[in-house]
Amino acid sequence: MPASWPLNQTGTVVLDGSGNGTVQLTPDGPREHWQPANAAVKVSTNNALAVCRSYVGPSATDQYFVDASYDGSTGDNTDRVAGHDVYRAGPYPSVWAVWSGGDPGATATLILTGTRSLA
Repeated sequence: MPASWPLNQTGTVVLDGSGNGTVQLTPDGPREHWQPANAAVKVSTNNALAVCRSYVGPSATDQYFVDASYDGSTGDNTDRVAGHDVYRAGPYPSVWAVWSGGDPGATATLILTGTRSLA
């Protein structure tokens, strides 16, 4: 296995009756580290314009906020997830995307790209 390889993780959620949903992506094992470069977000339908907030940390709370997209429905991306070493036992164990105000029943997607490595 190479020391590092491309990161390409995807997570989806069906938005609830209020148009809200959350995706959490976490490295697969305790030795795996992610160095994210970009997080892309989109929603399958965009009649209501969803807002998507991105976080890097143990929870999707204000102290771990990195960016917001007001194009969370039509598709947008951020490189503000970069610079974090994401690993299960560290201070930044997950990458989060939290949608609000979208179309109920729509599928929201987070695509995380960058580099994966083993420590």
